[in-house]
Amino acid sequence: MRILHVSETLDPAHGGTPAVPKLLGAAQAALGHEVTILTRDEPSRAEAIRESLDAIPGASALRIETVAPEGGLGSILNRGARRWVAERSSGFDFAHLHSMWSPVPHGAARGLARARIPYCLCPHGMLDAWSMAQSAARKRVHLALVGRRTMARAAFVHALNPHEAECVRRFGFGSPIEVLGNGINPELVGSLPEPGSFRSQHPVLGDDPFVLFLSRLHHKKGLDLLAPAFVRLAQADPRVRLVVVGPDGGARAAFEQAINSAGVAGRVVLTGPLYGRDKLGALADASVFCLPSRQEGFSVAICEAMAAGLPVVISEACHFPEAIEAGAGHLCALEAGSIAEALLAVLGAEDRGRSMGAAGRRLVLDRYTWPAIAARSAALYDAHRGTPGSG
Repeated sequence: MRILHVSETLDPAHGGTPAVPKLLGAAQAALGHEVTILTRDEPSRAEAIRESLDAIPGASALRIETVAPEGGLGSILNRGARRWVAERSSGFDFAHLHSMWSPVPHGAARGLARARIPYCLCPHGMLDAWSMAQSAARKRVHLALVGRRTMARAAFVHALNPHEAECVRRFGFGSPIEVLGNGINPELVGSLPEPGSFRSQHPVLGDDPFVLFLSRLHHKKGLDLLAPAFVRLAQADPRVRLVVVGPDGGARAAFEQAINSAGVAGRVVLTGPLYGRDKLGALADASVFCLPSRQEGFSVAICEAMAAGLPVVISEACHFPEAIEAGAGHLCALEAGSIAEALLAVLGAEDRGRSMGAAGRRLVLDRYTWPAIAARSAALYDAHRGTPGSG
């Protein structure tokens, strides 16, 4: 099958959404499909994008195409993407659009609809109530002018979990909804670096246990809640450390100020973004993974942590109840005391932590690997190819 993925950006600094078309596309290519990704041209971020692709097995098989960013009306609907698709529509059997509010996917949707090429769109959690409350007026306008038409024309809407399916259903777009999660590359976590490789790069960690936060440093991700939680944790356990991995999404300065003011900065390591073996090294050496997020569509980072055998402490807003049901970790409230209590429960019982890690690993390898998700996605494309939206 000739598959087109459309993503506003492939820049890893923008978190999990741009990672999905790269990871899913590479897994689809490994199954023999011809996969192209259309995205915005970003010369200043080319090196970071290339590094993120280099870290994905099979990504060299992907064909990456770009369109120029646009101002004015193009900031709502990228006409360049529409033209690009119109000129090449005969080269694709199905398209997969990523993101609810970005111009490039919606511009592409107009070209696809006119050419009667079926497509699906994944909102990536962006129709969740918390997300909708951010810049609410602008999003209502976008829905009225652009978004609702794009969704109504979709052959199906790709929801990442049952919660997102319900969020989509409340808007009444009229398109079928299919639930399909994200995943991990099993070969990556199947060959984790030797324990100690990450610690050797950060001697301040010594042999002490550490909590790993792996995500964008953004208000949504709950880093402002993790800071006071770690202060409580550090008071309860003099050995424990915190490692924060990810690109700055605007929350780093406030986080650093908080830990400096509390006097625990010497027990915190901020690495910036890590990719490939460097990221796996952090997962291999950590004691517990923590993501107290205010909203997630489907966190690849949680899957990666569980696949690496880490117990997880996550918020209900991560929408991953399967992890708790499988005994892979603890659920925490969006409150510092609850986060600290859950982390202490894991760190205070090493045997229990190992058991949780093993349960999480089984869950991910059974249900959430990119090869399995790629096969399921292709089957969904094929099933819906006869029902493209009207032009």
